[in-house]
Amino acid sequence: MRTRISLLIPTVALAAALTGCGDDGPSKAGFVAKADAACAPGNDAISTTAKPTNAQQVATAAGAAVTTIDAQVGTLRAMKAPGGKDKTQIQAIVNAIADVSGPTRALQDAAGKPDDAAMSSAARDMQAKADTAAGSAEAYGMTQCGTLLKPGLGNMFDGVKNVVKVTYVGKAGGLCRDFLRKVNTLPGPGSSLASAARALDSLLPLQVKLTADLRALPVPPGDEGPVGEYLAALDGLNTKTKEFTAAAKANNPRLVVALGDEFEVAATAVNAKFDAYGLTTCGTVGT
Repeated sequence: MRTRISLLIPTVALAAALTGCGDDGPSKAGFVAKADAACAPGNDAISTTAKPTNAQQVATAAGAAVTTIDAQVGTLRAMKAPGGKDKTQIQAIVNAIADVSGPTRALQDAAGKPDDAAMSSAARDMQAKADTAAGSAEAYGMTQCGTLLKPGLGNMFDGVKNVVKVTYVGKAGGLCRDFLRKVNTLPGPGSSLASAARALDSLLPLQVKLTADLRALPVPPGDEGPVGEYLAALDGLNTKTKEFTAAAKANNPRLVVALGDEFEVAATAVNAKFDAYGLTTCGTVGT
């Protein structure tokens, strides 16, 4: 019996040593608690930063956010993570948070120039990357890391939108005023279908150019919907103008009357979309 016991002791010791070598690291709950505690101060700093109201403030806010995000990523990568599939999932979360830094830095650079088109593009990319990071972190159970980075950066995103929109509205208003000046130099439609066709032939290129010039302006991030709506309404008006012109040239009075009503509906829709976006110079005021 003594011999069996003496053989068993080293076996138990070896098993214990092997168990120690296979340590899977902290528990998931322990890691999440420690990680969230590390991310919380940085998230608070980003979310409490005042919404920027000019390009320089955007650059400053973006630069501070980059520093915070990079620090969070460095801290998370230095932490011991649980083993197995959790480790792979955590690496993906940390990489997703790290991916937010690139477009935020690009936003800082664009705002420093300033470059409205680059600012808008970087802000959209930043928001998309923050959405991805938040989704992956939330799925793992984190309530700070990645998850609360999104609303903090959302405040800065709204600031960029407002800053770019000021320039956008100014440039768009200038384009519309130039369009109206040119329209006012055109001859009137006259009293015949032939004269109306000639007037419309002169008007249409100006409308098409205005549409193209407006479409070329950098769209404020987050305003893609309403801007797209008024541009689509302008496209519809251009189409009706072409149809109206063709009917007048074909000396088809019945069709001209019908298309005239449709033209008025299309023009009213354009004005309403312009007014809704704050471009009254292009809408009812200009009309």
